[in-house]
Amino acid sequence: MKNVFVIYISNNLLETISCLLISVLVICNMSFALASNEPLFALEVVQTHLTQDQNKFNHIIGIAQNNMNMTLDNIFVHALILDANNTILGNYSNQVAVHPLGPSEETPFDVLIYDKNYNSLIRNYTVSFTYEGTKTTEKDLKIHSTSSKLDATGFYYISGRITNNMNNISTSTTVIASLYDKNDDLISVWKAQSEPYDIPPLSTASFTIPVTDRAQGSNIHNYTLYSNSS
Repeated sequence: MKNVFVIYISNNLLETISCLLISVLVICNMSFALASNEPLFALEVVQTHLTQDQNKFNHIIGIAQNNMNMTLDNIFVHALILDANNTILGNYSNQVAVHPLGPSEETPFDVLIYDKNYNSLIRNYTVSFTYEGTKTTEKDLKIHSTSSKLDATGFYYISGRITNNMNNISTSTTVIASLYDKNDDLISVWKAQSEPYDIPPLSTASFTIPVTDRAQGSNIHNYTLYSNSS
């Protein structure tokens, strides 16, 4: 497994031990990149934010792009949260939404900070990735006929159809939505299964993504859809 470290700072500059950690990570990654002629950052974070949902759980969300000339798989995002003194409070991780990820393709990610005791203490965070190269054939799933609406209860729904253009079945098919506000800032990541879940070759399924966080639903100005299957 290869590692790519991308450091993001939410508020204050990292100092002392955190700075030393960053230096080691960047130097190690640079050495690896120079030795293998790979990009310094195989996965580029297009944007990332610390958000809080209606149940008061914090999330580190973002969009990452594959800068490699190869397909990546088993991609995990790792987030370190830090307090005002840049002391590490916790380490959380999750698999990115789209995998495998072809060259230049993007994927959303969402890391849940499940310990609410840290909510008032978080001042900074870092984001890093681990991944593996793969020869897996890229998927051919096409999303179309989409529509969206905000209902009277404050729930936001994104509906559409997804077609499997491959000659093999698409199993565990999901559609992922990255949601943006009027300033094009990412506000959340949601997903839902297709109906049916497994799509036969050259067939079409429907999907509906319900955004049940009312605070987010009223702020959605635009969205981007992604597909994934196993």
